[in-house]
Amino acid sequence: MGYSYTHDDPDDMVILAVLRALDGRPSPYRVVVMELDTQAWTHTLREGGFPTRRGALQWCMDRIAGASGPLPPVRPATPCLRPGTAAPAAGSHPPGRGR
Repeated sequence: MGYSYTHDDPDDMVILAVLRALDGRPSPYRVVVMELDTQAWTHTLREGGFPTRRGALQWCMDRIAGASGPLPPVRPATPCLRPGTAAPAAGSHPPGRGR
């Protein structure tokens, strides 16, 4: 799944891309937005996360029409609980030259 759009109007230069992320986060559809300011010669790159493809595409259509709200944040993945590794025993040091 992929979608991209480029708008070359000097008053509203924007590049939009919708991508499906495979990282297992709760917001698998991402919208990447690059907005260009031709007066200041700067750009802003933002990323938002959506739970559905339809929501991501709708946000893009709203942005093109000038009626979008802020991008929702990409929701983080649930933290993975791993057993901790034991710390080295006190007084041990790596082999090699002594101190």
